[in-house]
Order: sequence, then C-alpha cells, then structure tokens
Amino acid sequence: MTETNRKKIILNVTPETHVRSTRGDSIFFRIPREKLYPSGLARLQRLERYNNYKVNLLTEAKKKNFTIPAVGLSVTFYLPVPKSWSQKKKTAYHGTYHQSRIDIDNLTKGFFDALVAEDKYIANVTLTKRWVDFERGWIECEISEDASYKELVEIPLRELEQ
Repeated sequence: MTETNRKKIILNVTPETHVRSTRGDSIFFRIPREKLYPSGLARLQRLERYNNYKVNLLTEAKKKNFTIPAVGLSVTFYLPVPKSWSQKKKTAYHGTYHQSRIDIDNLTKGFFDALVAEDKYIANVTLTKRWVDFERGWIECEISEDASYKELVEIPLRELEQ
C-alpha cells in the first residue's frame, strides 16, 4: 500500500460555465454597444464575462503555483445561491450538493479551457459542485500526491495572453 499526501489549493474565482463561441461572435466586439440589439448585447456580455473568468482563473492559478496532475485531482466548485432565494432557503442549502443547472460538465470545460491548452493528458478527475451562501464562489482543488503517479506527465498551464 502506498502513502498518499494531499495538497489543497483554493482559487478565489467564482466558477463560470464554458461558452461555445463561433467565428461569427467576433462581430459583437466590433459593433458599438449602443447599436447592438438587446440579444446581441447580452451575448457580448456573456462572452466578456467568460473571457474575464478565464484570465482571472489563470492569473490566480499562476499566483498560487498551481499545476494540474494527470491523475489525482479533485475539484469542487462552490457556487453562490441565487439572490432571489429567501434567507431561510439560502441557509438550508449552504454547503449542500448543487443539483441543478449549471451543469458540471460545462463548469469543468470552462475550468480546463482557462488553465490548459491541451487537456488530453488528464486521465482522472473527481468533480463536485456545492451551494454556498456567500456573494462570491470559489474553486477548491485537492491533489493526491501518490508515489505511483510519478511516471505520469504534469500538465503545464497556459501562458497569459497579452
């Protein structure tokens, strides 16, 4: 039996889901905001929010010297409860499993899209999402450092784009 050490890193960025964008979406960045239809403005804001999330997450990860292992990563997404909920409901749901939309696969795509250029080397990840009664959420990453994982590739983070 091998000995396992665990390392925990908290990334103080509220999780966002992956946004599928097309080449056609670039038009929203060229048209002045005041000339966009409400639906176009909403799409632009969603794209901007996702792009800012990716930059902020990568910056936070680099600041904490976070690297993604091929095996042994456990990621927990802490999502804020909706502001429209009553205080009683917010308190009741705090810390419980999040079992509604935002889909965990889209959170994961956004997470890896922000951090790595190639996620093909990732062989095993444990994922969880939970509610929190705070204004902002965060991402908690726990790395299991098992001696048997040493032969696997460590995935480098993306470079910050200027």
